[in-house]
Amino acid sequence: MTIRLENDIIDTMKTIMIAFLVLCFTATVGNTNENIINKIQTHITMEIEKTKEFQKKSWQDGKDQIATTVATIKSWFVKE
Repeated sequence: MTIRLENDIIDTMKTIMIAFLVLCFTATVGNTNENIINKIQTHITMEIEKTKEFQKKSWQDGKDQIATTVATIKSWFVKE
């Protein structure tokens, strides 16, 4: 009878260990996917912000260059 009881305890412990390992693996995989998705979202957001800043600066540089060119051309024809 004690051998059968020991076997039952061992089987129960094996089942508990397998369930625990499956739980740990599932939690790790789910956490990793969320972490990767979060990193991708952060990266895309940062790239969008960088692009907006670059475009804002480029547009302003273009406006300044056009203003300088117009002023130069006007100075050729208008004598003060």
